[in-house]
Order: sequence, then C-alpha cells, then structure tokens
Amino acid sequence: MQTTPAPKNGTQSIQRIFGVIEALAARPGGTSLQQLCAATGLAKSTAHRMLASLVEMGYVVQDSFTTRYRLTLKLFELGSAVVNDMDILAVARPHLDRLSRQTGEAVHLVLRDGADIVYLYKAEALGVRRMSSQVGLRAPMYCTGVGKAILATLPPAEVQSVWDSSAIHRITEHTIVDFSQLCEQLRAVRQKGFAIDDEENELGIRCVAVALPGPGGKAEAAFSLSSLVPHMSEERIAQLAQMSLSTRDAILRDLGL
Repeated sequence: MQTTPAPKNGTQSIQRIFGVIEALAARPGGTSLQQLCAATGLAKSTAHRMLASLVEMGYVVQDSFTTRYRLTLKLFELGSAVVNDMDILAVARPHLDRLSRQTGEAVHLVLRDGADIVYLYKAEALGVRRMSSQVGLRAPMYCTGVGKAILATLPPAEVQSVWDSSAIHRITEHTIVDFSQLCEQLRAVRQKGFAIDDEENELGIRCVAVALPGPGGKAEAAFSLSSLVPHMSEERIAQLAQMSLSTRDAILRDLGL
C-alpha cells in the first residue's frame, strides 16, 4: 500500500496518532494490528507503540478475547458534544424528558464502555432531589442498575469478562461483590425485563433500569429512573418499571428496532 510521505516536522507524530484514531473510529467493532497497519500505512512497530500509548492513556482498549483494538468513550468524556448527534440520544431524549416529567424522578441514559457505563444524558424534573450523577461520569457495570440491565443482555462469557475486568469492591454496604450473586440477579433481570440498584452505588438511592437492546439482542445503552429510598416502595418500583418498559418500547420503535 502506498502512502503519502509524512512531513519532516513536529506534525508528523500528531498526524500519525490521529490517523490511528480515525482508523479505529472507522471500525467500531475493533480491528487487528495488521488491519490497522494496512489502513494507516504505518510500520507494525510504530503502530504498536502508538496503540500502547493510547491504551495507557485510556483512549483505546484491547479486547482480551479477540486481541482487537477499539476506541473507548474517553473522547466523549472530554467533550460530550461529540455524541450530541447520535441517533440513540436524539431519539431517546424526548421520551426520557417525558418520563421524568410524568414520574417526577431523575432519568439517566448511559452507554457501555468496556466494563463501565458512561452517563450520556440526564433529565431531572422540577423539585426532584438532585443526584450526584452527571453527564460524562463513569461508573462500574456490576453495581449500577443500568449496568446490570446491560449485563443481562450479554452472553455468560462476556459477563464473566466484565466482572474479571472490574475492580470489585464495596462502594456501599449493599454493593454486590460475589459473582454468583450477580448472576442470580441477572437471571431475575431477564425474567422481569428491568434491573434494580438498591443503594449499591449510592446510599439512599434506588434505581429502576431498562436496557435498550440492539438488533441482535445485546444492549450497549440503558436508562434508569432514580429516587430516594423512601419514595421507592415495591409498589412504586413496579409502577416505574412498567412506565420504563413502555418508554423503552417507544424508543426502540422510533429507532426502527
């Protein structure tokens, strides 16, 4: 493959590193080192060195099963405007705003990034207690309602991979730190269609969460309704769950799914 000679000045490394980022962005499912070299015209040693730097800085992750490289959501964390035109956000936003108004609760939309979720959008009804969450915040999947909703759509091997890749620790006294207990919860999520965060990530807060699965059934996004524990009785949770499932169906319908 012929490439344009790189300029002999300080822009050479910058052009190369952004060439790697653009090549990875063109292959969101991941790419091998060999494919990346073919796409960028870089020598294997140069591409590997740049990938290692991007991995170390958190912009790229290497899949432990396929060894392929893909971008993380760190670029989004630096500037959430990058994802403002994403179909999932553009379509989901009016539905989530309506859900927040109808319930009087805080609603969060998240995207999966490896073993974590990143908050993409937040809607809070007037008068609702402000949550500590914010757009761009990163949280583990194993101890959040939205994370468990997404995990419930994944095959067992991938769930195990997420668990193994997570720094498991008790964020609160309610945090699940036993894998078999998590798997038991995920079975319940699959049966009911929604997940619960029972003060596992923030004391005093309960969440009802629903995944937004793609065409193959796996989800990369989810949303939740969050409120103070005294406001989240079993009856209230059941009511919010039904409203969330209806909202999920409306979002997926508008997405053509």
